Amino acid sequence: MNTQIDLRGASGAVYRYRVDNPARPADAAGGLFVYVRRTDDELEVLYAGETDSLARADFEQWPRAVEEYGATHLLTRLHVSSAARSQELDDLIDGLKPVMT
Repeated sequence: MNTQIDLRGASGAVYRYRVDNPARPADAAGGLFVYVRRTDDELEVLYAGETDSLARADFEQWPRAVEEYGATHLLTRLHVSSAARSQELDDLIDGLKPVMT
């Protein structure tokens, strides 16, 4: 898997995410995160969320994503502005329709 993954929102905008470690994300800044499942050469977005600090985020849904949906990777994207995070999150959810709520 590439270390950077492009995800397309409902608006057509493309957002570049990077593969991160769900046990300890590298950045302390705010951002967005998605749980994905890799099947063959495709990625299915299972869950999308936002946080004020990726390093301190709980990622409480990660165990459920792994157990119930077969999540394989956490992807993150830095975003300091909470308004920009919310807008991007809505765009991704509308475009990718994650199965987890």
